[in-house]
Amino acid sequence: MKGIVILGFDEEGHGYIETQFPSNLSEFLGLKSKLLDTLAELHTQKKMDPHLIETKLNEEVEVISFYSGYSFRHYVGKPNFAVLIFLSEGDKISDEIEGMLRRIAHELLPKRDALNFDDILGQYYEMLKKEELTSFWEEIIEGESNQITSSSRKKEEILPSDSENKESDSKLEDSLEKTEKKIEEINNKNKELQELLDEKSGKIRELSKKYTDLTSEKNNLLEEKSSLKEELSEQYIKLESWSKQMADLNENNAKLMDDLKKSNQILKSKEKSLTEKDKEIENLKKQLQGIEEVEKEAEKMLQEKEDLRQINNGLNLELEKLENKLKSLDKDLQNLRNQNSVHIDTITNLKLEIKKLKTEDLELDKQKTQIQESIFDLKKEIKVLRRERDHYQKIVKDSKLL
Repeated sequence: MKGIVILGFDEEGHGYIETQFPSNLSEFLGLKSKLLDTLAELHTQKKMDPHLIETKLNEEVEVISFYSGYSFRHYVGKPNFAVLIFLSEGDKISDEIEGMLRRIAHELLPKRDALNFDDILGQYYEMLKKEELTSFWEEIIEGESNQITSSSRKKEEILPSDSENKESDSKLEDSLEKTEKKIEEINNKNKELQELLDEKSGKIRELSKKYTDLTSEKNNLLEEKSSLKEELSEQYIKLESWSKQMADLNENNAKLMDDLKKSNQILKSKEKSLTEKDKEIENLKKQLQGIEEVEKEAEKMLQEKEDLRQINNGLNLELEKLENKLKSLDKDLQNLRNQNSVHIDTITNLKLEIKKLKTEDLELDKQKTQIQESIFDLKKEIKVLRRERDHYQKIVKDSKLL
């Protein structure tokens, strides 16, 4: 089998794909609207009650289609739908294919609005391929279920001709003449058998209803069983993870209990030390007097400490500045030392020149003393001459020589 399709029909009789499995089946088979319309025409040529046809839509596509019925009073599952099975070459079709397709229509078409409808369709398709579906032969007729018998599959391409119909009618007339005699004998028996048949048919209807209900319940239970198996496997996985977590938690719990014991011992020792300290504090409180004064002095000391801290910060800044200056002076000193080392030779030469100048200075001092002595003598002579001049001027004034 190539796949399964749920086909719907609109008001104008055109077919459309409601759903399919696999999801790309229509693309793979090239199912176009014309092929679906030809299939719809084949169904409408027959009676509009539920029926099965087997035909070839083209050379490559062979299909078995079950029509669910047109009337809302006579249908299987849901009216105006078809369940299509696309066959592969060499497929051996079971004689119960119509009953299995009827079951699919009965159980699936009412659920076509479900969210997991495609998954359910795939499950039914796999069961159909394995021939695990049981036949279903009930139809909804005016709100009641009606049991019908299995009908043999007829291929749509092979239809009886008019000549064959005439031959069959002649044979039937001959056989009717022969059977008229037997009918009289059988009629008497039929009356008795008819009563039994009515009773049996009623029981069969009841049993068929129970059978279909049980099979549907069985399928539902199988689905629930598979889902429960999945849930159970998930729960087992969760249980294993939880068991690992519990083992880890137990180990951590044991560690925490050991830590708790140790902390309790430490806490007891600390409580003892605290009680001793409380006693010491009480004794100190008794001994201490004037706590307010001490606090004030402490505040003053803190303030002084703050002031000293600010002063210290300022001194630190000045110290940093001085250190920077000292560094710069060290650099200058180093430069001077370098320059001094360079000019040592010049200094020695200057010293020699200074010695020469000193000797020359001594000579100049001697000459200076000599000059000063001569100047002193000249000053004496000048004084004498001035005295004489003054004397002569006085004589001139007195004698009025000018």
